Amino acid sequence: MKISQLEYFVSAAKHHSFTKAAREYYTVQSSVSQQITALEEELGFSLFERTGKGLALTPAGERYYADTIRVLNMLEENKRVAAQIALGMSGHLKVGLSGANQSACMKSLKQFAAENPGVSITFREVSTEKQVSELKANDYDTLYTAVFNMHGEKIELAFADNCNAVLAVFMNKEHALAGKDNITLEELSAWPNIYAAVPEGGKSVATERDLFAASGLQPIRKIYVYNHNITNLLLDLNIGIAVAPEILLEAMPRNVICRPLEHGRFTIEMGWAYDPRNKNPALRQFLQFLDSHPS
Repeated sequence: MKISQLEYFVSAAKHHSFTKAAREYYTVQSSVSQQITALEEELGFSLFERTGKGLALTPAGERYYADTIRVLNMLEENKRVAAQIALGMSGHLKVGLSGANQSACMKSLKQFAAENPGVSITFREVSTEKQVSELKANDYDTLYTAVFNMHGEKIELAFADNCNAVLAVFMNKEHALAGKDNITLEELSAWPNIYAAVPEGGKSVATERDLFAASGLQPIRKIYVYNHNITNLLLDLNIGIAVAPEILLEAMPRNVICRPLEHGRFTIEMGWAYDPRNKNPALRQFLQFLDSHPS
């Protein structure tokens, strides 16, 4: 059974004529007649009977006509959905999140979802140390992260919507440094520092290197965690302090505050990481959205 046979059948039934059906599909009457005869032979019953006014559906033909209309409408809808998927207007986007304090990136996702209602979005909590391998394995399509987290050999990842986020020192409002207007590197190094960004292989954290390399200072203690939710918990319990983009404050626990760093404006490059080999159309649509809606 061919789709063209069903289309010819519906057209002939609508026009009560093989000739008019042939005209609608830019073919000859004999072709329409042959295709419908072949369809009747496959079905095992007659679809039409000839009357003085032209073609008329048989009782079996009337029942089959209603079903055929439904099938052809479903095929049209299938084509429409397929076209949307190909354009990234429909489908599934998987996003990795390393913690609740990534709410800043959720603003982009919220707007993307509003403009692309056909794309479903799911979220997966990720650990910083595994995000490179999980991204390359397509466990998720993209995630918002610090660019330095992705540095390494043969990673071959790309970034979109990069920006330089200003760093600040986060602490519990009861912390001894909470009363200061800004924090020096000496003061920062005198307290346990929490690091929620540990690249794969346990390499030194870039934030630490950038902040302390020139001064020769080191924190008295380093606390390594594997996602930002643990950082939030430790800050909430007043266990250590953390250097992070100041835009994350809005997602921190209520008793967590931040203070700027003294002696310079320290920044960290952030962006949406993705594997350029990922062919998911929904990811391509999201990247186009980011390009047209820079943060």
